[in-house]
Amino acid sequence: MSKVIAALVSLGLLAQPAMAAQMRSRSEGVPGVQASNTVGLGDIWVTGGLSTYFRIRPVANDVLSKQVDSVYRNDFRQLYGSGNRLQRDILLAPDVGGIIGLANFLHLEVSGVPWDGEKLGATTARLKLTLPGNDNLRVLGIGVCLNATLSTEEDIYSKGETTPGFDPLLYFSVMADLDWIKVSPSLPIKLYLNYSSLDDYTLVHAYSQHRIVAAAEYKGYRKGYYLRTETLLYKPLATRFNPNPGASFLPAFFELGIGYRAMLGDRISFTAEASLDPIHPISFYSQEASKPPRISVGFQAPLVYNETRAEAIRALIFNEEQRKQMRLAAARNPAPKSAQKDSSAGPSGLKLDEISLEERKAATQSKDMLKGVLDDAEGEAVEKRKQIRGELKQIEDLLQ
Repeated sequence: MSKVIAALVSLGLLAQPAMAAQMRSRSEGVPGVQASNTVGLGDIWVTGGLSTYFRIRPVANDVLSKQVDSVYRNDFRQLYGSGNRLQRDILLAPDVGGIIGLANFLHLEVSGVPWDGEKLGATTARLKLTLPGNDNLRVLGIGVCLNATLSTEEDIYSKGETTPGFDPLLYFSVMADLDWIKVSPSLPIKLYLNYSSLDDYTLVHAYSQHRIVAAAEYKGYRKGYYLRTETLLYKPLATRFNPNPGASFLPAFFELGIGYRAMLGDRISFTAEASLDPIHPISFYSQEASKPPRISVGFQAPLVYNETRAEAIRALIFNEEQRKQMRLAAARNPAPKSAQKDSSAGPSGLKLDEISLEERKAATQSKDMLKGVLDDAEGEAVEKRKQIRGELKQIEDLLQ
């Protein structure tokens, strides 16, 4: 019996890390890709991040020439030409935000850039709506998002516009995802697909934009890995730099990102990603709409959290898979023969999966446990020992 209790205690200790409750959002996507679901009703999440990026923007020739003394301007144009140039800067920008669940299928997200390397950055509000019945762990999910970005970017493209108008840029996004863990619990793969009618708000006056993103994530219990691909379609608009752009789109731009996700404790989800243009990894600086190499890190954590049914089911699936792995490991490493012989002699040899009242009754057949130990011919001692044997027999009967 003591061996059974010890085995149960050991099993509980082994299973304890797997049973730890994690605070995960059912709207958790990957950086740059949104999941179709929303956070739970009343939940409040905070987000943050830091990323490096190259800012590429055109500078008119007359602006450049004004930086040179008027005596040398003709020499400047002969040396550098009379065309427009591209200015390139590498910047480090933070991002902070928050999400609040307004309904079971609706949430509001606000994020902003406190400093974009030169000035106060833009702020974006997103109202995400998904299909009702989303509290279950669904295989296929669909959602839409209405977005408004308050830009602080100087309009250098339109004629006569040199300062930000602070007008909100309205656009929409559509997202879908496939959660394969519901189909095959041993394969926690999640696929994402997003479309957005805006990619880069700093180029909204220069190009009409279409952004298509796909991602695949191995969504493990404590950590995961993902691969993200973007296809960007840009159509030039009439600007001071390009008055007659034509009606055709530019050749498609691409971005490939590889990232890692990990849980820090039971509350914080941490991500890190590196991305670049796989077609033009080095010559990215030749066009302002291209995607330069970028490194980013981010996190999200709950301030107010109620576990949703979707994430509770996901946790149960992971726990069951971990139990299966433990059983397989026990089967591959059986107990030594000496331990098997000791356990086969009595009730302590019962298997954990076979413990029941009926089998215990069969294994613990009634017998005198003190027979051969307390047998002697002394009167009172014999009577007392018989009484003890009777009481032990009653205890055995109760246990049966």
